[in-house]
Amino acid sequence: MDNRKESKETEHTTRKRIIEAAGLHFAQKGYDRATSREICELARVNPAAVNYHFGGKEQLYVEVLREAHRRIVHVGMLEDFAEAGDLSEGKIEEFFLGYLTSLLDNSPESWANRVMLREMSAPTAALEELVQIQLRPTARLFRTLAAHVMGLEIDHEAVVHAALSMVAQFVFLFQNRKVVELVNPELDLSEQGIDRLAHHIWRFTMAGLKAVASDHKNGAVQ
Repeated sequence: MDNRKESKETEHTTRKRIIEAAGLHFAQKGYDRATSREICELARVNPAAVNYHFGGKEQLYVEVLREAHRRIVHVGMLEDFAEAGDLSEGKIEEFFLGYLTSLLDNSPESWANRVMLREMSAPTAALEELVQIQLRPTARLFRTLAAHVMGLEIDHEAVVHAALSMVAQFVFLFQNRKVVELVNPELDLSEQGIDRLAHHIWRFTMAGLKAVASDHKNGAVQ
């Protein structure tokens, strides 16, 4: 194997290990309390690795947030939908299920949702970069999905409102899970319960998008 290729592969593996360790550490301690040295110890890499690979803790945190967002939102699936034009209702339901499952994953190794929840609850300077690089493009993909279902232009006000309404259902459950469970003790958020809830959100959303689109097309909304 070419030494340069081997070096790049080793560097890529090391970066992945650091991001994974940092995700777990930031999820547990938050950005302010976590240290680069602790992250390197957890990743079992040289103490200077964070600075070497990321230029410091701040940029590492941005990379962790970006990775967390990718895992939760399934951005790749949304991009594939948009590029291929494959936005059948079955595909949308599949996406909703994956999205909700990621948001409500409570397994110890699933740090992505906990990191994002911390950032949304107490934003850091990294949020602005995350918004510019990832959140706004993803919001555009959600609008693409809504526009397809509604048969309206992507920049139509009704599409913008619809995309916000769609995402809001997931964000509410994500940010308020504990309260939701306390208020609704009968709510099943096991794997099967999440499947049923995702199916409900999909049906509710599809019906709402079509109803709003019909109103606009029929002139019922000015």
